[in-house]
Amino acid sequence: MSFLKKIFGQPKLDGMALARSTEPADYTQIALLAHFVETPAEHTPLEQQRWNRILPQPYGETLALFEKQGWLVSTNQGRQVTASALPFVQSYRTRQAAEKAEVMPRVRKALTEKDTSEALHIRRSYEARQPLGHADWTGEEPQLSHSALTRQIFFLEHWLLAGLSKTTVAWLKLYDAEQHLWGVHWRLTPNEVPEAVQKELAQPSMDGVEAAYWKAYQLALYVENHETWQRCKGGDHVRRLAIVGPNDEFTCDHCRPFLGKEFLVVRAPELPHRDCNSVRGCRCRYEPVLESYE
Repeated sequence: MSFLKKIFGQPKLDGMALARSTEPADYTQIALLAHFVETPAEHTPLEQQRWNRILPQPYGETLALFEKQGWLVSTNQGRQVTASALPFVQSYRTRQAAEKAEVMPRVRKALTEKDTSEALHIRRSYEARQPLGHADWTGEEPQLSHSALTRQIFFLEHWLLAGLSKTTVAWLKLYDAEQHLWGVHWRLTPNEVPEAVQKELAQPSMDGVEAAYWKAYQLALYVENHETWQRCKGGDHVRRLAIVGPNDEFTCDHCRPFLGKEFLVVRAPELPHRDCNSVRGCRCRYEPVLESYE
């Protein structure tokens, strides 16, 4: 085949057909092309290896083919998608947006019924159709216990929820479970957060929508921290936990001294810190410290 290509050259590609194809090897080419709309830089060598597993030809050859097709041009900064190729990218992105809009309500419905296993199955099936096995907006590859952790959110009784009405707690748990299931946090628009919830969560320095985001963030972080602590407490390879987290203008004076410190698992302070006074709440998390053996 390579010999014939050298003689007759590469065939002319149909960009629109590739963008609309259901074959991964086809639409992955347009997904790679779309990368160069936002950035001129090529992927790292490790990322290129991942692309090589699904592209019809190696990463470098694919980019060279795109240039021959007139879809990419080389510049001093890197590579740039040409105007003739932009319609293919737009068609592909429109298709991706439609798939996302179709799958998210299905996950939300499963979570409303507290069927986290079904919700995770829907996520995995959706991501399996993505070029590299995950969407550019979703989180890391979920662990086997991911749906069980998401389910814990619905039955959570914690001081983070103290004083809130049952209606607000129920809404927060569903909002948090959806974000935890996808492994990513996103802010809602004001019309997506019930007015009563906004009013109850609002603070003098933060509106109700922003407060809902950070409250849900804390709940998910608590579940992950608790799972990390439980797993390390019962294991033989981790005896210490480090406390890590952002160190910015929203980090309070109580949490800041803990950042970077290590504790024996059984003596690690409870997270979130009860004495945290950040407007965003405690954002500290446990990070297992792996033991090294000579």
